Parts: sequence; C-alpha cells; structure tokens
Amino acid sequence: MSDDDLAEIRRRKIERLRQMAKEPVVREPLANGSVNLLTDSNFWETVQKTKTAMVDFFGTWCNPCKALAPILQQLAQDYKRDVFFAKIDIDRNPRTTAQFGVQSVPMVVIFKNGKPAGNIPGLRRYAEYDMVIQRLLES
Repeated sequence: MSDDDLAEIRRRKIERLRQMAKEPVVREPLANGSVNLLTDSNFWETVQKTKTAMVDFFGTWCNPCKALAPILQQLAQDYKRDVFFAKIDIDRNPRTTAQFGVQSVPMVVIFKNGKPAGNIPGLRRYAEYDMVIQRLLES
C-alpha cells in the first residue's frame, strides 16, 4: 500500500468522522417528539423495546390529566431523541391499568430498559418531570 493510498484512507476516515459529528445522537430509537397512544394490546410490546420511556395513565374525564397533556407534549419535543413518551387511557385499557395498580390519575410511570423504574403520581410542574428525566438519562 502506497503513501497515497494511506493518505486517501485517512482523508475518507476524517470526512466520515466529520459527518458523524454533524448527525444527531439518538439515544432512544422509538422517541419521535410526540406523545404516542398505547393500548392493552401493544403496551408491553412497545415499552419493552425502549431504553427510556414515560407513560401517562390518564382518563378522558380527568381535568388534571388534560392539564398534563401539553406539559408531556413539550417534554416529548424537548427530549425527542432521548425519551419515548406515551399515554394510555385507563378506561379503555383495564388490563394494563390493573397491572400497575393505578388507582388515581394522572399517573406517569417511568421505564428504563423496558422495565418499570418508578412513577410520578398526580399533576406536577414541567420542571419536576424535567428533573426526573435528567436523572434517568444520567443513570
């Protein structure tokens, strides 16, 4: 292999590294900047594929749940490469609701590597959810 060949290989590697540096880092493959609707039939199949997820157990009749929706949507946008966000209607999905023993809503369940890692009961401010996500991503 000649010096010119080695120089060309180095040039290509450097160019590829520069391109990779420009590409956004995706830590959560299912994250899409939206709050996705889950059901009893797709809940575990979806959640088990995630690295980091937050799932909102909600009721359509619940006013605090309605107030939480724009907060979660903003978080989904802010963490669109890092966290999968979803919601599940407790009245239409009793099996999953019962598995988590949800007695009141809203209830946000946090998942790490497809397994429950904690929950946040009730309506909270954006900053509180943000702090939980930061800790989750650092762990």
